[in-house]
Amino acid sequence: MNSKTLLEKAVSILAGSNNTVVVTGAGISTEAGIPDFRGEKGIYRTLGEDRVMRIINIDAFHRQPEVFWDFYRRYFDFPPVEPSLAHKTLADMESKGFIRGIVTQNIDGLHEKAGNRNVIAVHGTADRFICTNHKCRRVYEAEYVRDFPQIVPACSACGGVIKPDVVLFGEAIQNYMDARQLILEAKVLVVIGSSLTVYPLAGFVKEFSSFYQDLIIINKGPTHLDHAALVKIEVENTTGEILQEINRQLQILKR
Repeated sequence: MNSKTLLEKAVSILAGSNNTVVVTGAGISTEAGIPDFRGEKGIYRTLGEDRVMRIINIDAFHRQPEVFWDFYRRYFDFPPVEPSLAHKTLADMESKGFIRGIVTQNIDGLHEKAGNRNVIAVHGTADRFICTNHKCRRVYEAEYVRDFPQIVPACSACGGVIKPDVVLFGEAIQNYMDARQLILEAKVLVVIGSSLTVYPLAGFVKEFSSFYQDLIIINKGPTHLDHAALVKIEVENTTGEILQEINRQLQILKR
């Protein structure tokens, strides 16, 4: 089946749904300039996954906050980027009622910045920071942490160590039940930019595919659930172009 036929089939499936949920991974954000940590030049390959997991770990954060923060500042402090065409198109599709919500593995906040309102970020948000003192829990923006004079940022109210509001190795994902419920209650599930290897989110998608048939995957390269998808669209140029065409055709059908 050629790419045009696959796209038309995806549009037909989406047009018949009043409850479409989108799951996004790193692939959608690389188009906006965010590095893929697991990609060819990502830190998991260049530094070694074992080393990264030992440092970006909740136990390491508590045990050696200086080592953690030195590493985090060096490899995870990215300059601000704007949402890609894919992010903007998904926001437009939500505003038109074509999709109900997004569950994302990404920590960049680009879905919200693009205008999506119903976003569940299961791995947290990189531009938000929280005091780890449970009696305080003050929230800080990236500028405070970036400008802090010491390696380890401290809370201005209580002096507690500040932690990025992202899920580290050894921590449970955020909004577990909400993410699972949104995915399993969907009529159509669209996976974008994920090879579906990171659990538990990949497990939610697998659980959905074991009960339903309306799974669409848009990704560069194979995923672990290609066999379960009604439609698998291989990304050749950008995800944004594919989504833009899907959005255009849906608007024509819904007139």
